[in-house]
Amino acid sequence: MNGIETRVRVERGAFTLDVDLMLPGRGVTALFGHSGSGKTTVLRVLAGLARIPGARVAFGGDVWQDDARGVFVPTHRRGLGYVFQEASLFEHLEVRANLEFGRKRVAASERRFALPVVTELLGIGHLLDARPATLSGGERQRVAIARTLLASPRLLLMDEPLAALDLKRKLEILPYLERMHDELALPVVYVSHSADEVARLADHLVVLEDGHVAASGALAETLARIDIAGSFDDDAGVMIETAVSGHDADGL
Repeated sequence: MNGIETRVRVERGAFTLDVDLMLPGRGVTALFGHSGSGKTTVLRVLAGLARIPGARVAFGGDVWQDDARGVFVPTHRRGLGYVFQEASLFEHLEVRANLEFGRKRVAASERRFALPVVTELLGIGHLLDARPATLSGGERQRVAIARTLLASPRLLLMDEPLAALDLKRKLEILPYLERMHDELALPVVYVSHSADEVARLADHLVVLEDGHVAASGALAETLARIDIAGSFDDDAGVMIETAVSGHDADGL
């Protein structure tokens, strides 16, 4: 089994989270839903940050949690990276030192990504000597993502990484996330409540409603389902794959 398996059931007052997911072990899987639907809890269980009795978590054939067998692998041994809404950079360190913090914790023989490659990929090479306090919100988040990548994770978890940014900063950082998707062979689980982000970044889509899986499947097929259109409110739509065949003289 090379995918990502997550089974969890927990009751918290009137709210019940009950999911049983088998996700692809490649590409970007988006967990989409409104606030309170259970997205972040699923991500935290996958990361080992929330240990819910009876849950089962496995990745690429490695079992990370199986209480029936007495198995629980702590977060720091799962080989994953976690990007939060807040960049949480070390304010007293320059960008370069922030990046080295993640890189130096991985043996040289196990490093998957080189510093020059990651800084070019995320467009932060010119920021290496800067202090975090001088960076914009989008720049801070790109540095945080770079620091996570340099820790050489096998799996990248992203919990609404653009939620704290205004529209201008979101539009600034989205192209870099698309480059990551296109150029890195790294599976990603991406939590979002933005249909636009999901449509641009995801290959596989999971729609959560009130703690339950309303739909799960390939992005284009899932977006096209009429029965879950209400989950997207005014952002409901479909994705059509096209190729540009030419341009008019006026640039269209």
